[in-house]
Amino acid sequence: MIKKIIPLKSDNSLDNLLFFFFSIYPITFLLGNFAINLFLFIFNFLLILGFFKNCYNYKVLNKYILYLLFFLFLSFVINLIFSNNFHLTYPRVLKFILIIGSILSFKQLLLGFKSTEINKLYKIWSIIFIIVIFDIIFELIFKINVIGLKSFMPGRVASFSGNELNIGHFFSAFSLIFMSFVYVNYKNISLNLIIGILLITISFLIGERSNFIKTLLIISAFIFLIHQIKVKYKILSFSSLIIFFIIMLNLNPGYKLRYLDQFTKVLTKEGINYYFDNTVYGAHYNVAKEIFKDNKFFGVGIKNFRIESFSNKYADLDHKQNNRRANTHPHQVHYDFLAETGLVGYFSFALFICFSFYLAIKNYIKSRNLFQLSGIFYVLISLLPLLPSGSFFSTYTSSLFWLNYAIMVGYIRN
Repeated sequence: MIKKIIPLKSDNSLDNLLFFFFSIYPITFLLGNFAINLFLFIFNFLLILGFFKNCYNYKVLNKYILYLLFFLFLSFVINLIFSNNFHLTYPRVLKFILIIGSILSFKQLLLGFKSTEINKLYKIWSIIFIIVIFDIIFELIFKINVIGLKSFMPGRVASFSGNELNIGHFFSAFSLIFMSFVYVNYKNISLNLIIGILLITISFLIGERSNFIKTLLIISAFIFLIHQIKVKYKILSFSSLIIFFIIMLNLNPGYKLRYLDQFTKVLTKEGINYYFDNTVYGAHYNVAKEIFKDNKFFGVGIKNFRIESFSNKYADLDHKQNNRRANTHPHQVHYDFLAETGLVGYFSFALFICFSFYLAIKNYIKSRNLFQLSGIFYVLISLLPLLPSGSFFSTYTSSLFWLNYAIMVGYIRN
C-alpha cells in the first residue's frame, strides 16, 4: 500500500471494506434509491470509523475545495431556514452530508491503494457496464430485458431501470469510465474508436434524448482530445454514425418522432423561442424562471418546485403546454438551482464547481490521468445550459453526478 499523505495508522480491513463496497457501487443504480442510500450510509460509516481509529483524515481533499464545499453546504442550511416547506428540504440537506462523506471516502480509497489495485476497481465497474450493455441489446432484440422488465414507452429502453426509464443516465455516467479503462489497459486506439462508436449508437437506441446528447458529446470530446487519430479516420467514423442514424430514423417511427421531428422544430428559424413557448420542458423552464423572480436570493427551498409549480400565479394560459407546466422539478440543473436555492445557492455552487474544474484540469495537464478526464467531461456536460436533466437534488441523479465529481477531484494532488 502506498503511503498516505498524512501520517496515520494503517487499517487494511477498513480499506478493503471500502474497496469492496465501492467496487459494487454501480449495481445500486440498477437496484434503486434504497440501495444507493444504503451504500452512501456505508461509505460514511466506514469514513467515520476511520476517523475514530485515526486511519482517515478529512484533510485529504484540497483545503480550498473543502472550504468551498463547506460554504456550499452552509448555503443549503440557509436555504433550509428560508424554505417554503421545511419537511421537503431538510432530507436533501442531510443527504448532502452523506454526499460529502462519499467524496472523502473515494479520496481515501485512492490514497489507500496502488494504481494497479484501483485499476481492479474500474475493471469491476467495466464488467457491470458490459452486463448492462448486453441487457440493453437483449431488450432491443426481444422487447424485454433478461429479468422480464420492459419499457412502457415506445422508442425507449428500460433495461434494469424498469418503469423509471433512466438507464440512459447510468449509461452516460459510466461510458467514459469504461473507455478510459479499455485504453489504459490495452492502449489500442482502433479498439477504443470502435467502442466509442458502439456506445454512441447504443445510447441513441436507448431513446433518452438528453442522455444521448451527453454521451455523444463526452465520447466525441474524449476521442478527439485523447487520440492522435488521422483526420480521415475521424471523418470516416462520424460519417458512419450519421449514415446509421439516418437509416434508423427512417426505419423506426419512434426514433423519428423522438429525435428528428422534435430536434428539427427547435433548429428552425424560431429556434429557442419555439422551445420555450411550445414544449413541456419550455413550460417547466418558464415556471422556474418566474419562481426565481419571486424568490431571488434564497429560492423556494430544495424540492419545493413540486409545490410552487402548481400555483395558479404561475399559470401561463398562452403557453401551449401550460396544463403540463407543474412537475417535481424543472428538468434543468440551472433552473433547479435558481428556483429552489436562489442566487445564494446558485453562486455558491458555481464558485465551488468552477474552482474544482480549475484544479482538476491543472492536475490533468500534468498527470494525463484518463479516469480524471472522464470525470471532468461528465461533470462539465452535465451542467450544460438548456440540456434537460433529472432533478439535481434527487438521489439517482445527484449520486451519479457526485461519483464522477469524486473521480474528477480525487486525483488532485495536495
